[in-house]
Amino acid sequence: MARGIEDKAAEDMLALMPFYYKNIIKPGHGISGMQAAQYRVLGVLLKDGTLSMSDIGKRLYISKPYMTVLIDTLIDDRYVERLPDPGDRRVINIAITQRGKKHLREGSAIFKNELKALLSKLDKTDLEELCSSLKNLLRILEKVK
Repeated sequence: MARGIEDKAAEDMLALMPFYYKNIIKPGHGISGMQAAQYRVLGVLLKDGTLSMSDIGKRLYISKPYMTVLIDTLIDDRYVERLPDPGDRRVINIAITQRGKKHLREGSAIFKNELKALLSKLDKTDLEELCSSLKNLLRILEKVK
């Protein structure tokens, strides 16, 4: 029985992805044309600090060749910088810059405003139920980290 519930939970979580990408991470935001993957890289660096490209790629399930393209673009835009690893000269780490942090905050504000506009279509009861459900979802998902 538990396997059936796990399958249903996985299917329901995956069903949220098209909504997320269609309504939140969509083209035309006016956030400098940055790709969603670039925001994900900046978010990981902000949360976890300086990391090697391979560590970032593993956390985000991004291939090494694509990571190189992403990081090079972020470096060109001065959102991240390369730093030598003090413990291993062969390793180059990536760190978010102040400019990258500012850009991430600005992008987050745009996404938040678009979400608020989307949610404004709901009545108070639906919003309260959504907030309660999201609080429970986050609490539960903390257990699987």
